[in-house]
Amino acid sequence: METSRRDLLGLAIGGLGVVGVLGVLYPIVKTLAPSAASLAGAIVEVDVASIPEGQVRVVSWKGKPVFVVKLPQGFQWTGKAKEDKNAKLLQGQDAYALIAVCTHLGCVPLWKPQGEAEFNYPVFHCPCHGGFYSPWGDNIAGPPPRPLHVPPQKRDGSKLVIGEPGFVKELT
Repeated sequence: METSRRDLLGLAIGGLGVVGVLGVLYPIVKTLAPSAASLAGAIVEVDVASIPEGQVRVVSWKGKPVFVVKLPQGFQWTGKAKEDKNAKLLQGQDAYALIAVCTHLGCVPLWKPQGEAEFNYPVFHCPCHGGFYSPWGDNIAGPPPRPLHVPPQKRDGSKLVIGEPGFVKELT
């Protein structure tokens, strides 16, 4: 069987159409798929023994900043939160992780161990719009509508394992 010029042009145009469809679908699939950074950081281990009491270390988990907070033994907080959801969830833990993204507009709050403004006790302060959070991430004042999110986490000796269910089973 002999191939005509018309058949060759039909195959060439059909091939170009397939390449065009693949060129459109590839970026769509890449956009919807999880990033390599989020897959690689699905579990993060932090040695809490190396964090001084009353201080915070910032790590990355699934592409987001995370505060690892280590409170002093017998820590008593004298502030008043709008709600104490996170404090109840993290009760009895001297070290824990909080997603370091303000629930108002996504800024990163700052740890103020000596307090800030009218709050003379340890707080997280979001300088963008004046939001304040307790050491457990419960909102105290300002525009944040919800407490800071808490990732799943567990303790393994002196290590805090972020991303594995333990004393916090799932992302709040």
